[in-house]
Amino acid sequence: MPGSSPRVVWSHLFGREVLSDSGEWLHECEVEYLLSLPEAKRAEILNGVPGAVDRKSQGIRGMRGEGVVAALKVQIERLRLIQMKG
Repeated sequence: MPGSSPRVVWSHLFGREVLSDSGEWLHECEVEYLLSLPEAKRAEILNGVPGAVDRKSQGIRGMRGEGVVAALKVQIERLRLIQMKG
């Protein structure tokens, strides 16, 4: 909500409370969203559409690089394991 103060929220990935407007929370939300997708859709968003020429269709890899995709894959798996443990 515009003008509202950030909330304190629990980050499973960071193992501590963070502010809802922090980079940590933004990262956790991105990872949680990607984890919620079916495998094929997640792969398309991460790796892009094969043969795509425009950056957006090249996925996160095309827009932010291979290193970011590798780190996101690690964090997606980590959050999956955390959620399995409950």
